[in-house]
Amino acid sequence: MRHTVLITFGFLCFFIFPSLRGQKIDTIYFQGGDRITAEVKSLQNNQLRLSTNDAGTVRVEWNKVDSVKILNQMRILLKDGSILYGNIFPSGEVKSCLIWHRFGDPRNTRLVEILELSPVEDRFVNRLDGALSSGFSYIKASHVLQLNLSASIKYIAEKNQLETFYDGILTKESAGTTQRQNGGINFMRVLPNKWFLISTFTAESSSEQQLDLRTSFGFGGGNSIIYNNRTHFYAALGFQGNRELSQGTSKYNLEGLIATNYSVFIYDSPEVSFNLKSQLIPSLNDLGRVRFKVDSNLRWEVFSDFFLKWTFFYSFDSRPLSNEAERSDWAISLLGLEYNL
Repeated sequence: MRHTVLITFGFLCFFIFPSLRGQKIDTIYFQGGDRITAEVKSLQNNQLRLSTNDAGTVRVEWNKVDSVKILNQMRILLKDGSILYGNIFPSGEVKSCLIWHRFGDPRNTRLVEILELSPVEDRFVNRLDGALSSGFSYIKASHVLQLNLSASIKYIAEKNQLETFYDGILTKESAGTTQRQNGGINFMRVLPNKWFLISTFTAESSSEQQLDLRTSFGFGGGNSIIYNNRTHFYAALGFQGNRELSQGTSKYNLEGLIATNYSVFIYDSPEVSFNLKSQLIPSLNDLGRVRFKVDSNLRWEVFSDFFLKWTFFYSFDSRPLSNEAERSDWAISLLGLEYNL
């Protein structure tokens, strides 16, 4: 009987009352009877973001929520990698809920099994998410000035994700000015059981390694080996082709690609997150040549949507195109500021 009532109510919300979507009609319940009526904007990395009438945007830790009633339509990512679309209702049990989705009966699910929530938006602009960060450092003794800028915009559809990104570092010292730039587009297709397909197009340059331009196109697949509300670790394998330009010399390459990404999130005050990405790239047409990249960052929130940021990168090429080029390049940004759009 209870399931029948919930199915009927969910049907009405989804098909008959579309005007309810995007309104502050969601309810979050806590221990002791406390609750918040708001609009759920997102759940990611154990942080539930809510829009309220009186307090503006507020954030709560997902593991501190006892029950939810979400009437706005949601894209729901579960721990087993499955994606559902629909509403969420209390199940009558603490730390549990009923997901009413488009097909089939309501699904009884523990809250800890829900990793991500995002509203099902009709407008293109509402599906965009992004971040912008910059950093600055100056060492008086050596007169070294360093500037860095990074930006990303992400578009999330039902099972597809498209991201554009840019990362650049400019270093000025007595010997001259050097630069490192990297940007491109990533496309991801989500598959069952936490698998995914990915294709990338990137362009990069580095003064230190005398690389004027390297354009690459790659494709592959991977799996989210560890994915919960605090930790995400995935690994991917693939292939890529590229064209390199260095001091008037050009070369085409075919390479393998082994990539990993590890992220951890801590939401005790202040909010802290750490991310470490690595790529091992062996050449398939120039045997013995190996490239290796590491990028990492540490962020802590100073106030809403603004973060202080520490970044580090390292790049190695065992056989650069120019014989005079350095094999490795690295940089550390000790202090930066990031804003989440």
